[in-house]
Amino acid sequence: MIMLSTFAVFLLFAQFDDPAYHIRIQSGSINRVNSIVSFSVPTEIAAGAYVARTTSGDVVPLQVDAFSRAWILLRNLNANSTMDLILNMVSDSSIVSFIAESIEYDRTIALNSNGREVLRFFHRENEPPDSLGPVYRRGGYIHPVRTPSGTVLTGHLNGPYHIHHSGIWSAWTNTIFQGRKPDFWNAQLLGGRVDIDTLISTWSGPVQAGFESVNRFTDLTSGVPITALREHWEVRSYAIPPEAGFHMFDVVLTQTVSEDAPLLLPEYLYGGVGFRGHSDWDDTTTTRVLTSEGLGRFEANTSRAKWLHIGGFTGGKQGGVAILGHPSNFRFPQPMRIHPTAPFFNFAPTQSGEMSIQPGRPYVVRYRYITYDGEPDVAMIEQMWNDYANPPSVSVERR
Repeated sequence: MIMLSTFAVFLLFAQFDDPAYHIRIQSGSINRVNSIVSFSVPTEIAAGAYVARTTSGDVVPLQVDAFSRAWILLRNLNANSTMDLILNMVSDSSIVSFIAESIEYDRTIALNSNGREVLRFFHRENEPPDSLGPVYRRGGYIHPVRTPSGTVLTGHLNGPYHIHHSGIWSAWTNTIFQGRKPDFWNAQLLGGRVDIDTLISTWSGPVQAGFESVNRFTDLTSGVPITALREHWEVRSYAIPPEAGFHMFDVVLTQTVSEDAPLLLPEYLYGGVGFRGHSDWDDTTTTRVLTSEGLGRFEANTSRAKWLHIGGFTGGKQGGVAILGHPSNFRFPQPMRIHPTAPFFNFAPTQSGEMSIQPGRPYVVRYRYITYDGEPDVAMIEQMWNDYANPPSVSVERR
């Protein structure tokens, strides 16, 4: 397991007398504000944190991950503009603290941005109260999710209804596997369940912190538990400056069948990646839903949208989250399930008809989450979706 979060980062400062790489970022037709830029770099650049500089000498933190991808937080670049960066591999042995940090606790991993908690992920099983029973003991989901002020937006183990909803989680409901019909969503029905399997790695850095983990989908309908699906989680939280007024994190899920048989997903109202709001949001008069198409809670159910806001009051404090769908997602813009009374939302591609996950053909979905205090800023959310869907173009040239 990679445990970078407990160590300081050694930065490699650019020295203009011996430039190694020229990085050119082109904004395209979109104004870039607090934009996450990710691009491939030569494998000779080791994973770690670096400092690049603009041609005018301004410092830009740059982080390279274990997959030879570089990450930059682009604070501001106007539309139809270009930024040139110089990256040099000479070290001056400078040490700085992390800005984005992952911290592993006994049951959870916390992802922090500039010292403020963004979310936690259960890398081990939760602790449900005795009144609920062991069927609700599980891990492999995100809770809590917080606004910049610390207000909690998610709920899990919420009673008395829909107790199987768990923060941000993933499951399929109506399925066919090897001729059987396991239900991985409703664990209380004992036909299937989703559990944490393996925590692969965690990391921290000046641009983003995150983790990799694997869940297993277990079919309980055959008398002998069978792992039908393995689900790889890649979660990254970004070091957004506090003055921006929001947190931002990405979730990428990759599902692969475990046996030489497909997982068939007949048409159904919900299933996939879900979001459960805080128990205070059970009062529908204090919660709000708004989609990119301008629809509210009741009109939006079964409609399609690029993004959705859901928010409400927790302990008297208002906050919300915008959930952005990526254009690469199957059946984008995906249809949605919005519960009429419970604070539950789900992009549900099975609403549009049957689908399947075939051997050798992993199913991948990508979502970006933006949390904030108060009412949603629709113009900001729309700008951030455009940035997410249409990233800047980047070229890297050895000097």
